[in-house]
Amino acid sequence: MRPKFALPLLLGAALAVTGAACQKQDGVTKAKSYSRDGLLGMTEVNPNMPMSPTYHTYMDDARVMKATVAQVAHVTDSTIIINGPNATVNLKVPAGLSDEETARIEQDARDKLSKAMPRYTVKVSVSRK
Repeated sequence: MRPKFALPLLLGAALAVTGAACQKQDGVTKAKSYSRDGLLGMTEVNPNMPMSPTYHTYMDDARVMKATVAQVAHVTDSTIIINGPNATVNLKVPAGLSDEETARIEQDARDKLSKAMPRYTVKVSVSRK
């Protein structure tokens, strides 16, 4: 194809596509308006926008995880590291606990965190101090 005819051909194709998208339906063209969020409706389609009701930050997620870990018995301190979809939670428990109790605390924390924050893959470790 010669370059001389490529531009008119592309313009004609673009007009045909835009013309097809703006057709009247039932004889009446109804335009939808954007929501009045100041961002031309972007909060309705992008869940990561700060103004979206589904928006969460890592700080908010870590706060929820800290509150969830606080409900687990015998936990004296915790460290939470979030890296993308993975959350690593290190728990500290008293040194006098048995291995069975430590394993039960680890499983309880993993269960509660998985229910509280299902979007993360949670890895829990327990250490005695």
